[in-house]
Amino acid sequence: MLYKNSILTGKLCSILLLIVLLASCAAAPAAPEAPAAEPEATEAPAAEAAAEAAEPAPADENNPYRPNSLFEAIDALKAATDGQSPPDGAKYAYMTNNTSPFWTAAQAGVEAASDELSVPIAFQSPTGSDLLSQQLSMLETLVNDGYTGITFSSIDRQAPASIIKRAVDQGIHVLNMDSDATGSERAMYIGMSDYDAGRAAGEAALDIIGSGKVVGLVGFATAQNAQDRIAGVNDVLAGTDLEMVEVLLDDVKPEVALSNAQTAIQKYGDELAGFITFYSYDGPAACQAVKQADKIGVLKVVAFDAEPETQACTEEGVIQAMIGQRVFFYGYLSGYVMYAMSIIGEEETMNVLDPYLDDLGDEGKIRLNTGVDVIRAETLDQYKEYLSSIGIVSQ
Repeated sequence: MLYKNSILTGKLCSILLLIVLLASCAAAPAAPEAPAAEPEATEAPAAEAAAEAAEPAPADENNPYRPNSLFEAIDALKAATDGQSPPDGAKYAYMTNNTSPFWTAAQAGVEAASDELSVPIAFQSPTGSDLLSQQLSMLETLVNDGYTGITFSSIDRQAPASIIKRAVDQGIHVLNMDSDATGSERAMYIGMSDYDAGRAAGEAALDIIGSGKVVGLVGFATAQNAQDRIAGVNDVLAGTDLEMVEVLLDDVKPEVALSNAQTAIQKYGDELAGFITFYSYDGPAACQAVKQADKIGVLKVVAFDAEPETQACTEEGVIQAMIGQRVFFYGYLSGYVMYAMSIIGEEETMNVLDPYLDDLGDEGKIRLNTGVDVIRAETLDQYKEYLSSIGIVSQ
Protein backbone atom coordinates (compact mmCIF):
# COMPACT_ATOMS: atom_id res chain seq x y z
CA MET A 1 0.00 0.00 0.00
CA LEU A 2 2.85 2.30 0.90
CA TYR A 3 4.47 1.50 -2.44
CA LYS A 4 1.29 2.28 -4.37
CA ASN A 5 0.93 5.47 -2.43
CA SER A 6 4.51 6.36 -3.33
CA ILE A 7 3.77 5.72 -7.01
CA LEU A 8 0.62 7.75 -6.77
CA THR A 9 2.49 10.51 -5.02
CA GLY A 10 5.17 10.43 -7.69
CA LYS A 11 2.59 10.65 -10.45
CA LEU A 12 0.91 13.57 -8.69
CA CYS A 13 4.25 15.34 -8.38
CA SER A 14 4.91 14.75 -12.06
CA ILE A 15 1.50 16.12 -12.96
CA LEU A 16 2.07 19.18 -10.73
CA LEU A 17 5.50 19.72 -12.27
CA LEU A 18 3.98 19.50 -15.76
CA ILE A 19 1.33 22.08 -14.77
CA VAL A 20 4.02 24.44 -13.47
CA LEU A 21 6.03 24.01 -16.68
CA LEU A 22 2.97 24.62 -18.82
CA ALA A 23 2.12 27.71 -16.77
CA SER A 24 5.65 28.98 -17.24
CA CYS A 25 5.43 28.41 -20.97
CA ALA A 26 2.08 30.20 -21.08
CA ALA A 27 3.57 33.16 -19.21
CA ALA A 28 6.60 33.32 -21.49
CA PRO A 29 4.96 35.64 -24.03
CA ALA A 30 4.79 38.27 -21.29
CA ALA A 31 8.56 38.66 -21.49
CA PRO A 32 8.43 41.08 -24.45
CA GLU A 33 6.60 43.52 -22.16
CA ALA A 34 9.96 44.48 -20.66
CA PRO A 35 10.33 47.32 -23.18
CA ALA A 36 7.29 48.89 -21.47
CA ALA A 37 9.86 50.94 -19.57
CA GLU A 38 10.69 52.70 -22.85
CA PRO A 39 7.83 55.22 -22.58
CA GLU A 40 9.75 56.79 -19.67
CA ALA A 41 12.58 57.48 -22.07
CA THR A 42 10.19 58.82 -24.69
CA GLU A 43 8.65 61.26 -22.19
CA ALA A 44 11.70 63.51 -22.45
CA PRO A 45 10.95 64.66 -26.00
CA ALA A 46 7.34 65.31 -24.93
CA ALA A 47 8.57 67.39 -21.99
CA GLU A 48 10.92 69.20 -24.34
CA ALA A 49 8.06 69.97 -26.67
CA ALA A 50 6.03 71.33 -23.77
CA ALA A 51 8.98 73.45 -22.65
CA GLU A 52 9.43 74.76 -26.18
CA ALA A 53 5.75 75.63 -26.33
CA ALA A 54 6.17 77.70 -23.17
CA GLU A 55 9.16 79.58 -24.57
CA PRO A 56 8.68 83.25 -25.49
CA ALA A 57 7.32 83.91 -28.95
CA PRO A 58 9.80 85.29 -31.52
CA ALA A 59 10.31 89.01 -30.99
CA ASP A 60 8.97 91.31 -33.69
CA GLU A 61 11.35 94.25 -33.86
CA ASN A 62 8.66 96.28 -35.62
CA ASN A 63 6.21 95.95 -32.75
CA PRO A 64 5.71 99.54 -31.51
CA TYR A 65 5.90 98.35 -27.91
CA ARG A 66 9.29 96.64 -28.24
CA PRO A 67 11.99 98.92 -26.72
CA ASN A 68 14.78 98.17 -29.17
CA SER A 69 17.13 100.71 -27.58
CA LEU A 70 16.97 98.88 -24.23
CA PHE A 71 17.96 95.60 -25.89
CA GLU A 72 20.83 97.52 -27.51
CA ALA A 73 21.94 98.77 -24.08
CA ILE A 74 22.03 95.18 -22.81
CA ASP A 75 24.11 94.15 -25.84
CA ALA A 76 26.54 97.02 -25.16
CA LEU A 77 27.03 95.83 -21.57
CA LYS A 78 27.57 92.25 -22.75
CA ALA A 79 30.24 93.41 -25.19
CA ALA A 80 31.99 95.55 -22.56
CA THR A 81 32.29 92.66 -20.10
CA ASP A 82 32.87 89.84 -22.58
CA GLY A 83 35.47 87.35 -21.34
CA GLN A 84 35.74 89.01 -17.92
CA SER A 85 34.50 87.90 -14.52
CA PRO A 86 33.26 89.70 -11.42
CA PRO A 87 35.24 89.57 -8.16
CA ASP A 88 35.30 86.23 -6.34
CA GLY A 89 32.24 85.82 -4.17
CA ALA A 90 30.37 88.63 -5.92
CA LYS A 91 26.68 88.78 -4.98
CA TYR A 92 23.98 91.23 -5.92
CA ALA A 93 20.60 92.24 -4.46
CA TYR A 94 17.42 93.71 -5.89
CA MET A 95 14.77 95.15 -3.57
CA THR A 96 11.25 96.35 -4.33
CA ASN A 97 9.11 98.72 -2.26
CA ASN A 98 6.22 96.25 -1.66
CA THR A 99 4.92 92.83 -2.73
CA SER A 100 2.47 93.93 -5.44
CA PRO A 101 2.05 91.71 -8.55
CA PHE A 102 3.53 94.72 -10.35
CA TRP A 103 6.94 93.31 -9.44
CA THR A 104 6.42 89.93 -11.12
CA ALA A 105 7.84 91.21 -14.42
CA ALA A 106 10.82 92.77 -12.64
CA GLN A 107 11.54 89.46 -10.94
CA ALA A 108 11.46 87.76 -14.33
CA GLY A 109 14.01 90.30 -15.55
CA VAL A 110 16.23 89.73 -12.52
CA GLU A 111 16.10 85.97 -13.02
CA ALA A 112 16.92 86.34 -16.72
CA ALA A 113 20.00 88.45 -15.90
CA SER A 114 21.05 86.06 -13.13
CA ASP A 115 20.80 83.04 -15.44
CA GLU A 116 22.59 84.70 -18.35
CA LEU A 117 25.41 86.06 -16.20
CA SER A 118 25.65 83.03 -13.87
CA VAL A 119 25.72 85.20 -10.76
CA PRO A 120 23.41 85.23 -7.73
CA ILE A 121 20.95 88.12 -7.55
CA ALA A 122 18.77 88.06 -4.42
CA PHE A 123 15.22 89.36 -4.96
CA GLN A 124 13.73 90.91 -1.81
CA SER A 125 10.60 92.84 -0.81
CA PRO A 126 9.50 94.49 2.44
CA THR A 127 6.31 92.91 3.77
CA GLY A 128 5.72 94.51 7.18
CA SER A 129 3.09 97.01 8.25
CA ASP A 130 5.72 99.77 8.21
CA LEU A 131 7.23 99.26 4.77
CA LEU A 132 9.67 102.16 4.97
CA SER A 133 11.21 101.09 8.28
CA GLN A 134 11.52 97.53 7.06
CA GLN A 135 13.09 98.58 3.75
CA LEU A 136 15.70 100.68 5.55
CA SER A 137 16.47 97.77 7.89
CA MET A 138 16.83 95.40 4.94
CA LEU A 139 19.19 97.85 3.23
CA GLU A 140 21.31 98.02 6.37
CA THR A 141 21.54 94.22 6.40
CA LEU A 142 22.60 94.06 2.75
CA VAL A 143 25.33 96.63 3.38
CA ASN A 144 26.51 94.81 6.52
CA ASP A 145 26.59 91.54 4.58
CA GLY A 146 28.92 93.07 2.01
CA TYR A 147 26.88 92.73 -1.15
CA THR A 148 28.71 93.73 -4.33
CA GLY A 149 25.78 95.65 -5.79
CA ILE A 150 22.36 96.73 -4.52
CA THR A 151 19.43 98.04 -6.55
CA PHE A 152 16.20 99.18 -4.90
CA SER A 153 13.01 101.19 -5.33
CA SER A 154 13.10 103.91 -2.71
CA ILE A 155 9.92 104.37 -0.66
CA ASP A 156 11.19 107.71 0.62
CA ARG A 157 13.43 109.90 -1.52
CA GLN A 158 15.59 111.11 1.41
CA ALA A 159 15.45 108.46 4.16
CA PRO A 160 18.04 106.02 2.75
CA ALA A 161 20.71 108.65 1.98
CA SER A 162 22.98 107.82 4.93
CA ILE A 163 22.77 104.08 4.28
CA ILE A 164 23.61 104.62 0.62
CA LYS A 165 26.61 106.75 1.59
CA ARG A 166 27.94 104.04 3.90
CA ALA A 167 27.47 101.46 1.15
CA VAL A 168 29.32 103.59 -1.39
CA ASP A 169 32.13 104.22 1.11
CA GLN A 170 32.48 100.43 1.38
CA GLY A 171 32.75 100.10 -2.40
CA ILE A 172 29.23 98.76 -2.95
CA HIS A 173 27.55 99.80 -6.20
CA VAL A 174 24.12 101.24 -5.41
CA LEU A 175 21.40 101.87 -7.98
CA ASN A 176 17.81 103.00 -7.77
CA MET A 177 15.02 101.82 -10.04
CA ASP A 178 11.31 102.64 -10.21
CA SER A 179 11.55 105.32 -7.49
CA ASP A 180 14.70 107.37 -6.97
CA ALA A 181 16.55 108.41 -3.83
CA THR A 182 17.14 111.89 -5.21
CA GLY A 183 20.21 113.69 -3.91
CA SER A 184 21.88 110.56 -2.55
CA GLU A 185 25.17 109.06 -3.68
CA ARG A 186 23.55 106.23 -5.67
CA ALA A 187 25.37 105.67 -8.96
CA MET A 188 22.40 105.78 -11.33
CA TYR A 189 18.65 105.52 -11.70
CA ILE A 190 16.95 102.96 -13.96
CA GLY A 191 13.36 103.64 -14.89
CA MET A 192 11.05 105.86 -16.83
CA SER A 193 10.81 109.60 -16.36
CA ASP A 194 7.92 109.69 -13.90
CA TYR A 195 7.23 113.30 -14.76
CA ASP A 196 6.96 112.45 -18.47
CA ALA A 197 4.77 109.47 -17.58
CA GLY A 198 2.53 111.79 -15.59
CA ARG A 199 2.30 114.08 -18.59
CA ALA A 200 1.37 111.10 -20.77
CA ALA A 201 -1.38 110.22 -18.31
CA GLY A 202 -2.62 113.82 -18.27
CA GLU A 203 -2.68 113.98 -22.07
CA ALA A 204 -4.57 110.68 -22.27
CA ALA A 205 -7.07 111.96 -19.70
CA LEU A 206 -7.61 115.17 -21.68
CA ASP A 207 -8.20 113.18 -24.83
CA ILE A 208 -10.48 110.57 -23.23
CA ILE A 209 -12.28 112.51 -20.47
CA GLY A 210 -12.00 116.08 -21.74
CA SER A 211 -13.58 118.09 -18.96
CA GLY A 212 -14.83 117.84 -15.39
CA LYS A 213 -13.26 116.61 -12.16
CA VAL A 214 -11.00 113.62 -11.72
CA VAL A 215 -9.61 112.08 -8.55
CA GLY A 216 -6.16 110.53 -8.25
CA LEU A 217 -5.35 107.34 -6.34
CA VAL A 218 -1.79 106.68 -5.14
CA GLY A 219 0.19 104.65 -2.59
CA PHE A 220 2.98 106.77 -1.07
CA ALA A 221 3.08 110.53 -0.71
CA THR A 222 6.82 110.42 0.04
CA ALA A 223 7.92 108.44 -3.03
CA GLN A 224 9.70 110.32 -5.79
CA ASN A 225 7.80 108.44 -8.48
CA ALA A 226 4.41 109.44 -7.04
CA GLN A 227 5.39 113.08 -6.64
CA ASP A 228 6.74 113.34 -10.18
CA ARG A 229 3.77 111.58 -11.80
CA ILE A 230 1.29 113.82 -10.02
CA ALA A 231 3.30 116.91 -11.01
CA GLY A 232 3.27 115.79 -14.66
CA VAL A 233 -0.52 115.34 -14.64
CA ASN A 234 -1.13 118.68 -12.95
CA ASP A 235 1.11 120.54 -15.40
CA VAL A 236 -0.77 119.12 -18.39
CA LEU A 237 -4.20 119.81 -16.89
CA ALA A 238 -3.36 123.37 -15.78
CA GLY A 239 -5.61 125.85 -17.58
CA THR A 240 -7.82 123.16 -19.13
CA ASP A 241 -11.40 122.14 -18.44
CA LEU A 242 -10.21 119.01 -16.65
CA GLU A 243 -9.08 119.25 -13.01
CA MET A 244 -7.58 116.68 -10.67
CA VAL A 245 -9.33 117.90 -7.54
CA GLU A 246 -7.48 115.65 -5.07
CA VAL A 247 -5.17 112.65 -4.78
CA LEU A 248 -6.15 110.04 -2.19
CA LEU A 249 -3.40 108.07 -0.41
CA ASP A 250 -3.74 104.36 0.38
CA ASP A 251 -0.31 103.38 1.78
CA VAL A 252 -0.08 100.58 -0.81
CA LYS A 253 -3.19 98.83 0.52
CA PRO A 254 -5.57 97.74 -2.26
CA GLU A 255 -8.55 97.62 0.09
CA VAL A 256 -7.93 101.25 1.06
CA ALA A 257 -7.61 102.19 -2.62
CA LEU A 258 -11.02 100.64 -3.28
CA SER A 259 -12.54 102.48 -0.34
CA ASN A 260 -11.00 105.74 -1.56
CA ALA A 261 -12.50 105.26 -5.03
CA GLN A 262 -15.92 104.47 -3.57
CA THR A 263 -15.73 107.54 -1.33
CA ALA A 264 -14.81 109.77 -4.28
CA ILE A 265 -17.81 108.54 -6.27
CA GLN A 266 -20.13 109.33 -3.38
CA LYS A 267 -18.46 112.65 -2.54
CA TYR A 268 -18.46 114.20 -6.01
CA GLY A 269 -21.51 112.51 -7.50
CA ASP A 270 -22.29 113.64 -11.05
CA GLU A 271 -19.42 116.15 -10.95
CA LEU A 272 -16.90 113.31 -11.03
CA ALA A 273 -15.72 112.49 -14.55
CA GLY A 274 -13.23 109.77 -13.71
CA PHE A 275 -9.97 108.67 -12.09
CA ILE A 276 -6.26 108.84 -12.75
CA THR A 277 -4.58 106.01 -10.83
CA PHE A 278 -0.85 106.14 -10.11
CA TYR A 279 0.08 102.75 -8.60
CA SER A 280 -0.48 99.36 -10.20
CA TYR A 281 -3.25 98.07 -7.91
CA ASP A 282 -5.09 101.44 -7.97
CA GLY A 283 -6.41 100.83 -11.50
CA PRO A 284 -8.21 97.60 -10.56
CA ALA A 285 -9.55 99.34 -7.43
CA ALA A 286 -11.05 102.18 -9.50
CA CYS A 287 -12.36 99.61 -11.98
CA GLN A 288 -14.17 97.72 -9.24
CA ALA A 289 -15.65 100.89 -7.76
CA VAL A 290 -16.90 102.06 -11.18
CA LYS A 291 -18.54 98.69 -11.83
CA GLN A 292 -20.14 98.64 -8.39
CA ALA A 293 -21.56 102.12 -9.03
CA ASP A 294 -22.88 100.97 -12.43
CA LYS A 295 -21.01 103.82 -14.14
CA ILE A 296 -19.05 101.98 -16.82
CA GLY A 297 -18.37 104.44 -19.63
CA VAL A 298 -19.68 107.32 -17.53
CA LEU A 299 -16.64 107.47 -15.24
CA LYS A 300 -13.45 107.09 -17.31
CA VAL A 301 -10.18 105.71 -15.92
CA VAL A 302 -6.57 106.31 -16.95
CA ALA A 303 -4.44 103.82 -15.03
CA PHE A 304 -0.73 103.40 -14.50
CA ASP A 305 0.67 99.95 -15.24
CA ALA A 306 -0.71 96.96 -17.09
CA GLU A 307 -1.29 94.17 -14.60
CA PRO A 308 -3.55 91.31 -15.76
CA GLU A 309 -6.57 92.70 -13.90
CA THR A 310 -5.97 96.16 -15.37
CA GLN A 311 -5.77 94.63 -18.83
CA ALA A 312 -9.05 92.81 -18.21
CA CYS A 313 -10.69 96.08 -17.12
CA THR A 314 -9.43 97.68 -20.35
CA GLU A 315 -10.94 94.89 -22.42
CA GLU A 316 -14.22 95.37 -20.55
CA GLY A 317 -14.24 99.08 -21.38
CA VAL A 318 -13.98 100.21 -17.75
CA ILE A 319 -10.39 101.48 -18.08
CA GLN A 320 -9.75 103.53 -21.21
CA ALA A 321 -5.93 103.81 -21.15
CA MET A 322 -2.97 102.25 -19.37
CA ILE A 323 0.37 103.99 -18.83
CA GLY A 324 2.77 101.08 -19.05
CA GLN A 325 6.19 100.92 -17.45
CA ARG A 326 8.81 98.57 -18.82
CA VAL A 327 9.10 96.73 -15.54
CA PHE A 328 10.89 93.69 -16.97
CA PHE A 329 13.82 95.98 -17.76
CA TYR A 330 13.86 97.36 -14.21
CA GLY A 331 15.12 93.92 -13.23
CA TYR A 332 16.97 92.90 -16.40
CA LEU A 333 18.99 96.12 -16.78
CA SER A 334 19.70 96.37 -13.05
CA GLY A 335 21.31 92.94 -13.05
CA TYR A 336 23.52 93.74 -16.03
CA VAL A 337 24.49 97.21 -14.78
CA MET A 338 25.50 95.97 -11.30
CA TYR A 339 27.47 93.16 -12.95
CA ALA A 340 29.27 95.53 -15.31
CA MET A 341 30.09 98.02 -12.56
CA SER A 342 31.69 95.27 -10.48
CA ILE A 343 33.95 94.34 -13.42
CA ILE A 344 34.82 97.50 -15.34
CA GLY A 345 33.89 100.10 -12.70
CA GLU A 346 31.13 102.68 -12.49
CA GLU A 347 32.74 105.30 -14.70
CA GLU A 348 33.41 102.94 -17.59
CA THR A 349 29.93 101.41 -17.26
CA MET A 350 28.42 104.89 -17.52
CA ASN A 351 30.57 105.55 -20.59
CA VAL A 352 29.26 102.37 -22.23
CA LEU A 353 25.68 103.41 -21.46
CA ASP A 354 26.17 107.07 -22.38
CA PRO A 355 24.05 106.90 -25.58
CA TYR A 356 21.11 105.62 -23.53
CA LEU A 357 21.31 108.04 -20.59
CA ASP A 358 19.31 111.22 -19.95
CA ASP A 359 21.15 114.40 -19.05
CA LEU A 360 19.61 115.64 -15.79
CA GLY A 361 21.57 118.88 -15.63
CA ASP A 362 23.29 119.29 -12.27
CA GLU A 363 22.95 115.56 -11.55
CA GLY A 364 24.58 114.64 -14.86
CA LYS A 365 23.74 111.71 -17.07
CA ILE A 366 22.60 109.26 -14.42
CA ARG A 367 19.17 108.10 -15.61
CA LEU A 368 18.75 105.16 -17.95
CA ASN A 369 15.29 106.07 -19.18
CA THR A 370 13.28 102.91 -19.83
CA GLY A 371 10.43 104.86 -21.46
CA VAL A 372 6.64 104.81 -21.29
CA ASP A 373 3.94 102.91 -23.18
CA VAL A 374 0.41 104.23 -23.64
CA ILE A 375 -1.91 101.28 -24.22
CA ARG A 376 -5.56 101.51 -25.24
CA ALA A 377 -8.06 98.77 -26.01
CA GLU A 378 -7.36 98.98 -29.74
CA THR A 379 -3.60 98.45 -29.23
CA LEU A 380 -3.77 95.92 -26.37
CA ASP A 381 -3.23 92.92 -28.68
CA GLN A 382 0.04 94.40 -29.95
CA TYR A 383 1.14 95.06 -26.40
CA LYS A 384 0.37 91.47 -25.39
CA GLU A 385 2.32 90.17 -28.38
CA TYR A 386 5.38 92.07 -27.21
CA LEU A 387 4.99 90.81 -23.63
CA SER A 388 4.77 87.26 -24.95
CA SER A 389 8.04 87.75 -26.81
CA ILE A 390 9.87 88.30 -23.51
CA GLY A 391 7.98 85.60 -21.63
CA ILE A 392 5.73 87.69 -19.38
CA VAL A 393 2.01 88.51 -19.32
CA SER A 394 1.99 91.90 -17.63
CA GLN A 395 4.15 94.69 -16.29
